[in-house]
Amino acid sequence: MITQEDVAKHAGVTVTTVSRMLNNRGPISAKTREKILKTMEELDYKPNEIAQFLSKKTQKIIGLIVPSASNYFFCKIIEGVERYAAGYGYKVFLCTSYHEKEKELEYFGMLRANKVAGIILASRTQDFMDEIRFDSPVVTIDRQISPRIPLVCSDNYGGGVLAAEHLLEKGCRRMVYFPGSLTLNMDANRRFAGFADTLARYGLKPAALELSEEQFYSMDYEETLTPFMREHPEIDGVFASNDVIASQIIRYCLRAGIAVPGMLKVVGYDDIALANLYTPGITTIRQPVDDMCRSAVESIVNRAEKAIPLNTVFPVSLIKREST
Repeated sequence: MITQEDVAKHAGVTVTTVSRMLNNRGPISAKTREKILKTMEELDYKPNEIAQFLSKKTQKIIGLIVPSASNYFFCKIIEGVERYAAGYGYKVFLCTSYHEKEKELEYFGMLRANKVAGIILASRTQDFMDEIRFDSPVVTIDRQISPRIPLVCSDNYGGGVLAAEHLLEKGCRRMVYFPGSLTLNMDANRRFAGFADTLARYGLKPAALELSEEQFYSMDYEETLTPFMREHPEIDGVFASNDVIASQIIRYCLRAGIAVPGMLKVVGYDDIALANLYTPGITTIRQPVDDMCRSAVESIVNRAEKAIPLNTVFPVSLIKREST
């Protein structure tokens, strides 16, 4: 393996000079720079970017903490954050916590020790911010963990309103909401508030069946959804807090001989690829995940020039497909 020492020896300069040039530290003459670059090319030397990062006061690395890398929604978060970070010349350090508080605390300690530029937190773990100390900025996606920590999210309340208005327009009167978890302090819970408030104006009250965190990670809701739907055949409209739940409701209906959208209409949330590929296509509330990821990354990258807003809320839209 070619090292900086090899480059210095062949270029006839000191190792310190090579290091200064690679890290843009101190003046280097154009002639010396050209000599080092030519030697690097001849020896096919590739700088160790991680080693370069670690030598700097603040690295061009953004830490991203998600609960799972297999959940469809967080796959979109990972892809979006990495793409925008790369556009600014930053790397992404991906950490998956699996909803384990201790693991997230360890990640914060590791990221702090490695002097990352900031952390984007998209995890669902609650009540641990008082236990960490972090000098670089922290931005959260879709969850409010502290009034002092900037939040980037979609208009979850407005999404609930859109879902309710659409189902009402389609003639639904006996509706249910399937949330991921109403007990967690998630901004996403405002979807139910918007849904329920809108129905209340028509004298209607939706049922709500809370699903577990384990089901959120496994993306398998059938064990809970099936008995509930069997016990409530009167339901004519479903609002699901994500498209995976919506797809499993539709699958149950197909097996049970319940026509969708003839007998039951289903609205999901997120607009992941599954929503358009499923049959019937899932009517859903589209979150502008791309905009959310861009905003979170830019908040960290531009923190020196621009103050990070405490709340950045992006509008959502109703995507009509065959399930309604």
